Amino acid sequence: MRETMKINMLFVAIVLLLFAGVFLVNGIAVRLDERFHLQADLTYGAVFEVGEDTRALLAALDSPVEIFVLSDTGGFGGSPYLAQAQRIIDQYSRFSSFVTLEYVDYAANPLFAVRFPELALSHGDLVVQSGGRVEHLRAQNLFYFTQLPDGNVSVVASRAEEALTSAILSVVSEERVRVALLTGNGTTDGGVFPQMLLNNNYAVQTVSMTTAVFSDFDVLLLLSPTIDLSEDIVRRLEAFLYNNGRYGKMLIYTAGAAQGALPNLDTFLAEWGIRFDDGMVFETDPERTYHFQPFYPIVRYVDERYALLLRDPSMPFLAPLARPMELIFTARDGYHLQTLLEFSETAGVRPADAPEDFTASDATRRGPLPALAVSSFHALAPDGEHLQSHILVSASTGIFDTIALQNTSVSNAEYLLNLLGDLTGREDLISIRPVSLAGRTLGITSAQAMRLGVILTGVLPLLIFAAGASVWLYRRYK
Repeated sequence: MRETMKINMLFVAIVLLLFAGVFLVNGIAVRLDERFHLQADLTYGAVFEVGEDTRALLAALDSPVEIFVLSDTGGFGGSPYLAQAQRIIDQYSRFSSFVTLEYVDYAANPLFAVRFPELALSHGDLVVQSGGRVEHLRAQNLFYFTQLPDGNVSVVASRAEEALTSAILSVVSEERVRVALLTGNGTTDGGVFPQMLLNNNYAVQTVSMTTAVFSDFDVLLLLSPTIDLSEDIVRRLEAFLYNNGRYGKMLIYTAGAAQGALPNLDTFLAEWGIRFDDGMVFETDPERTYHFQPFYPIVRYVDERYALLLRDPSMPFLAPLARPMELIFTARDGYHLQTLLEFSETAGVRPADAPEDFTASDATRRGPLPALAVSSFHALAPDGEHLQSHILVSASTGIFDTIALQNTSVSNAEYLLNLLGDLTGREDLISIRPVSLAGRTLGITSAQAMRLGVILTGVLPLLIFAAGASVWLYRRYK
């Protein structure tokens, strides 16, 4: 009896020690997590963690930054995208002692708005402040949306890190690159590209090319005009790039298949070594087309330096509805041209006046063809400083479309941000692409889609039928 009691007491003591040990280990783990952030993000691309660029920015901060979230901590429930956004927001104060994060219950504390009378604040918004400079992020600015067939909208990607990091850059940076989107002469609005620049700390303004003072800007966007530029505007573009001998300016020009003849503009571009022909580029290789569309070709990287800057250099770059481009020379009289992206040798050109029965075999001009190129004029200042201005030329305005810039399966957004940051000499360059919580997007070429279709609708059903028939025959004649 006494031995049984000893065994029971020993058993109880062991159980109590185990319980105490569990509580002790949990308490230590909680303390360590509060101090060292002991969590692991196992999602593809670590979408719940801020990236290295953001961490580097936060580590380099030397002035206080305040982040106010107009919601209580429990206001980000109900959606995995909201949970992801909150997880991203919470990490900013962890990676920098200069960042303070405060959740403000906007409904219970309406006097908070008195601090920012110029802002139209709403529940769920974010306010970023430093040194008297303020950035206001609306809740919807943290996501990309798409409209469903039933008329409702759905979140397709999160840009919480991109938006918040850009806001911090905006309030701590002394100057921003000034970009002018030129209007008039039938230009396009650039799709979501101007907004993407705004989201990445560029100062973007829409101006008329007839009345704007070009010298007020660092970069001009001239997107597929359909009406020829006047000689006066051409001279002003030349003066802009010359910049009174200081250079340091940039023009971004994109072409479109519907442009037609533009003699003044063509003469200006020819001086920089660029020529466009009529027609539209198509692709015959299914491995290099997007969603079975021959006029939505995937281009290849020519300059490896910019390709290696991508987080995933295997991601394709999409150049829809492109006009055939040619580089007249590679170097002449201070001008230097470089092809960055090109259509493959399996690409061709459909002439603008092609008959309706035109086929790929009828094409007289084939690839490789330049898709994106930069022409630079180099000069030396009296003190020996190297000066240059650039014209970045794209054969496709479609590289700025929503399907290209907000598509997480192509590299357009990240590649263009890296390229522009390098050409404009931005030292605070941070390229953050949107992330999808749906896993890795199935971004496949037309050929891959055909192979999957054959496998899923043909091979796999036949294998299942053969397996079933084999089992039936085995049991029938066993």
